[in-house]
Amino acid sequence: MRIQRLNEYSKYDEMVNDFIYNLEHFKLNEGKSEDKTYKKIIKDLKLNVNLIGIFGAGIGAFYPIVEKLMSGLSVELTTESVVLATICALSILYLEGKKTKKVDEEALRTDSKSMLEELKLRGIGNGIVKKIIAAFDSIKNIFTTITKHTGSVINGFIDMFAYTALLIPVMNAVKFIIGKYDLNLETLVANFAGLTVGIGTVVAKHAITDIISKLKDKIDIKKDKIIGDIKTPVIQKFGDKEFGKPYGDDVEIIQEQ
Repeated sequence: MRIQRLNEYSKYDEMVNDFIYNLEHFKLNEGKSEDKTYKKIIKDLKLNVNLIGIFGAGIGAFYPIVEKLMSGLSVELTTESVVLATICALSILYLEGKKTKKVDEEALRTDSKSMLEELKLRGIGNGIVKKIIAAFDSIKNIFTTITKHTGSVINGFIDMFAYTALLIPVMNAVKFIIGKYDLNLETLVANFAGLTVGIGTVVAKHAITDIISKLKDKIDIKKDKIIGDIKTPVIQKFGDKEFGKPYGDDVEIIQEQ
């Protein structure tokens, strides 16, 4: 058991070093745009057109993560199905969390159910969507760990999208870690729990502002975009969260198959 723990420590330590290195050496590039696919899916499924406005750059930031995590599944993956799974997971997380934007929640709830049904038709069941949501939540924990050392506090998952200039480099580092360590929907949460603790230790010892300063030459990060007056969030243990019941016991978006 002692050897196993040493191996885990070494792996997480290596992960942290890789993450920080990729964060510091982030290179901005245009990448692949799925804007047309977003709009097509929203139009075809007659979804709320405000979905793009709610999530903004978040869809593009999370798309490659979902694509990588779903690549090992025994289902036929298309750009449309990955985009649909990304929007669906983001929508459910929005409804579960503290609302920071005024939206028609009933419409978003209906849209989420429509997306879940469409995903089922494509062979992507509710269990997979739950795992994507859990992966997103783990990424949020990493992002929160970094931002809290800048004086900011993230109230909820969607709050990350207000820090786009920092979100993109973080997601770039996340994607690298997933690829290098061959993480998937089954292994990401446990590994990112260890990664989060390790990152917390590093940013506590080495001011995160040093990292942000290195990023300033590559992307437009302003101090007032990083440090804000945000209320302290309600802390909830990951294990206590019921992804199937974001609206109370009487309404469920994700039901067990």
